[in-house]
Amino acid sequence: MDSITVELIERFSEKWQLNDQTGCWDWTASLNANGYGQIKQPGKRVNFIAHRLSYLIHYGAIPDGMSVCHTCDNPKCVKPSHLFLGSQQENLLDMARKGRSTMHNAKIDEEKAFAIHKMAAEGMSQAKIGKAFGIGQQTVWKILRGLRWRSVYEMVTSGGQVTAAPEK
Repeated sequence: MDSITVELIERFSEKWQLNDQTGCWDWTASLNANGYGQIKQPGKRVNFIAHRLSYLIHYGAIPDGMSVCHTCDNPKCVKPSHLFLGSQQENLLDMARKGRSTMHNAKIDEEKAFAIHKMAAEGMSQAKIGKAFGIGQQTVWKILRGLRWRSVYEMVTSGGQVTAAPEK
């Protein structure tokens, strides 16, 4: 990752505003599709997620594989004291506890993901599998390649034959 310049820190400092009700530093500039602030490094084609940049500025490097999470559950917040490091799994669990996880809206659970692998192994087309579960063929394709439900994909590809979801 490119080094953080004084110019970038100055730009960062101009793009948040204190929220008197929550104490958050709300990002006032560009947001990505998930509602997180984003900022470009001047003169370069480097885009930073604003809360990750805040963490870098105030605390230093973010270890590989770690997420920068919010104690305030506000994706626009860049206040350093509202940020903490966690693994991707810890971040997803934290989001789920706070009701921000999109997984509760998912049509596919682990058992259905196994069934999708089984149906594909038996020769059913991705389009027919998708129709059976009320999802698109593209989603079936992602499940079968481990881009969705990676844990199921890893179990299936390491064990060979797919029969059913493992007992819990």
